[in-house]
Amino acid sequence: MLTFGDYSGIASVQATIFTPGLSFHSPSIFKKLFQIEPDLFDGDPTVLPIPEDAPKEIPRITLQNNNKSLKLEVSPSRVNFFRTKISPDDDINIENFAELSSQFLNSYLGSVDAKCGRLAAVVRRFSLVENPGRVIAVHFCRKEFLEAPFDKPENFEIHAHKAYLLKGFDRVNSWVRIRSGIAQFAGQVPKSAIIVEQDINTLSKGIEEKSYNEEEITKFYKIVAEEFDIILKLYFQNK
Repeated sequence: MLTFGDYSGIASVQATIFTPGLSFHSPSIFKKLFQIEPDLFDGDPTVLPIPEDAPKEIPRITLQNNNKSLKLEVSPSRVNFFRTKISPDDDINIENFAELSSQFLNSYLGSVDAKCGRLAAVVRRFSLVENPGRVIAVHFCRKEFLEAPFDKPENFEIHAHKAYLLKGFDRVNSWVRIRSGIAQFAGQVPKSAIIVEQDINTLSKGIEEKSYNEEEITKFYKIVAEEFDIILKLYFQNK
């Protein structure tokens, strides 16, 4: 029986804000990013010469730190902030990242005079197991289905979505994806694993009119950091 404790380790966490209507000029945005937190992204930056008519969600600027545990993707329509586990002993604290990302993203919005029309957060976890497809099937399926057709699955996946009221916010989307896969760190042998991805985001409807303020953005990431665990325990209860 799989339990919540099997997924206490986090592979990566992502905070995303959507910025509809932003007037985007790469050199100007690039300069302002480094004025926000000069030492946060100390790795080599990437600025792509993308045509103005290219899709707005394609990142124009990518920043990262030297050990690649932090990465920022900036496009006219959204900003993605990532914290990635880079070694087995690199522990990610989701509450600390929620605070760091909300502070940085709020500073970005103020610096470039943009509004935030939508919020999203994603966390990815893993558990190293042999035959992950079979383990998932045993955990979620009735006995008769384990005899056939799910007796020897090479891969297995479940994907669930619901919309519900998040405390202090309107309705949000909650996605949970549980699948068999591979976990690997640089320089190490890949190992079979169960991969769990959770995504909580505010609705896309009304994104052009909506404008989340600094307090709401900070509150969203703080609440979601706790909500991820609450949801996952519904799938993997400690017995």
